Amino acid sequence: MFVASTVTRLILWFKLAVAWFGFYFLRLGERLLPTSVLSLLLWPPAAVWDLVQLRQRKLLTHWRRFPESWHPKPGRFFLRQSLGLYHAQLIYIWPDRLRSARWLSRCRLEGRCDLVGSQNDDRPVILASLHFGPSEILPYWLRAHGIVTTTIRGLTPNSLQSLTSYQYALSPPADVPVFLYVNEMAHVRQFLRPGRHLLVMVDVDRGKQLHVPFENRLFRMATGAIRLAAMADAELIPCLIRETASWKFAIHFGDPVPRQLFDNSPDLKPVATHLLMEFSKVIARYPEQCKSRLLAAMSSPAGDGVPDISAIPYAPKSH
Repeated sequence: MFVASTVTRLILWFKLAVAWFGFYFLRLGERLLPTSVLSLLLWPPAAVWDLVQLRQRKLLTHWRRFPESWHPKPGRFFLRQSLGLYHAQLIYIWPDRLRSARWLSRCRLEGRCDLVGSQNDDRPVILASLHFGPSEILPYWLRAHGIVTTTIRGLTPNSLQSLTSYQYALSPPADVPVFLYVNEMAHVRQFLRPGRHLLVMVDVDRGKQLHVPFENRLFRMATGAIRLAAMADAELIPCLIRETASWKFAIHFGDPVPRQLFDNSPDLKPVATHLLMEFSKVIARYPEQCKSRLLAAMSSPAGDGVPDISAIPYAPKSH
């Protein structure tokens, strides 16, 4: 027992040492190499990691979940899902560098980005997003553009907490956390003050859920962002990031949820429908950038081994 425990600790220590070495090695490469060269050099190892993860992505299962208006070309979808996901995420290793002109020119804002500017300091802002595009780096790019955002996320594995905590601390400003965790909801409510920005993923499978009809599907949406916006009288704005080229990105802000949809109504479905329609404007153009977690929130077509959607209740349920 003692020997096994010692071996386990040594393995964890070795993995952490390798992670720290890789972290600093890539940060050094970012400073020394041209962006195009660094991007090219990192493509092969990123593609290998994508292939390692491929079995977990269930591509054929998720391919069948696409509604008609979102259906991508098969070649683009399977190529990106097999080899093209992890490369874009590597930018989160140097979040403190994204404010430089070299990097900031590689990410543009589009849509209703005026709604998240300094003139909106009289109310908190909740940005509702999905696992679409390189969503892992969305909070870092928002902060680089001066939209100081904190994201709700799941817990970090204990073995990597020291590294991830250091990485998060690199993203300015240091006095506003990059992430708040799902077990800290009391802090989340305190955080939502005028001028604050909170990013919440609405395609997660935790918390209260509702089902939104969409074409011949049901989209399962977590209601946390909606309920927080109603509680804090916050602006609720759909927000997605997409990759436009290798290490080039666009952040799209959709139309905010109209306030009248919150007024005097316990029904959250109209708010969820508005969010889904705004998301669809981007997803329909770039469906190959859907992540597995997003597609997992979409039911299979009626008649494909699941009940007809008209028979499924839409009332929120607790998981």
